[in-house]
Amino acid sequence: MTKPAQLLPKPRREGPGKGFPATPAALVPALALALAASFACARPALAAGYFGSGLSFASEPVPLSQPEIYETLDQELILVSEAKARVFLALRRAPRTLPLVESALRASGVPEDFKYLPMAMTSLDPLFRNGGRRGIWRLTESEAGGMGLSVNRLVDQRLDPAASSEASARRLASLHQSWGTWTAALAAFLDQGAMSSAASESGGERDYYKLFVSPELDKAVCQVLAGKVLFSDPSVYGYRPSRAWPKLSGSRSASEGGNMRELARRHGTDYKTFRDMNPHILTDSVPSGTVLNVP
Repeated sequence: MTKPAQLLPKPRREGPGKGFPATPAALVPALALALAASFACARPALAAGYFGSGLSFASEPVPLSQPEIYETLDQELILVSEAKARVFLALRRAPRTLPLVESALRASGVPEDFKYLPMAMTSLDPLFRNGGRRGIWRLTESEAGGMGLSVNRLVDQRLDPAASSEASARRLASLHQSWGTWTAALAAFLDQGAMSSAASESGGERDYYKLFVSPELDKAVCQVLAGKVLFSDPSVYGYRPSRAWPKLSGSRSASEGGNMRELARRHGTDYKTFRDMNPHILTDSVPSGTVLNVP
C-alpha cells in the first residue's frame, strides 16, 4: 500500500548555533513593549499630553492640576497635531504672515504668545471663512466694525492680515486692561459675550480658570494653548522643516482711489497680481484713502 505524500516537512530542531533559535516565552512581553514604544516614537502626536514641567501662556501659568483643563488641552493638542494639512499650511505661510502679526502685537504691548491664535485657529489663511467669521483673526462683521476696520461691499479689512492684526492687537490690549489677565483677554477676544455671562454668574470672578464657561469657549482657549505647544517645536510632533512659501515683496500705501485695473497699471503690475496682493478689495472700485499692498 502506497503511503500518502507528506506535503510539508516536519519541523526540525536545531542545535546551538544552527538556524534561528525560538524566542523564549519570557521575552514576548518585552518585545511587545518595545514595538509599542517604537510606534509611539514614530507617531509622537498620539502621545500628546506631556507638558514637561508645566505650561504658561503670556507668562501666566496654566493650571494643569485641574483635570478639566488638562484633559481639554490634551484633547485639543491631539486634534491640532493630527490635522496635518492645517499644520503644514500654517508652517508654510508663517514666514509671509507672522512678521505682520508679531509687529502688530509688539506695537500694542501684547505678548508674542498671541501669535498662536491665528496659527492654531486659521492656519494664517487671509481668506479664512467659517460662518460669519473672516480672516486670520476670525472676526465677525460687528467685531471688525467695533475695532475700526472697514467692512462693506467694496472693502473687507478682515481679509487684510496687516490691518486686522493691528486692530486685533489694540483690542487685546484693551481687553487686558478690562479683565486684568492675558488669558481672560484671550477668552474675551474669542467670545466676549460668553466671558461676560460667566463672570456675571460667578459674582464678578475675573480669573478665566475659575469661571464656568461654555465647552465651546473652553475648547477654543485650549486650542490656542495647544497651538503654542505644537508650533513652539513642531519637530516633536513629527513635522520637519519644509519649504516655506515666498515672502511677498512690496509696501503698503494709501490709495488715491480709482479702478483696480488702472491702479495695477500705474504700479507696474498686472491686474491679477494686484488683486491677489489685495484680497480685502472686493470690487474693482477702490475708495480714496484705502491702504493697498503695492509692488
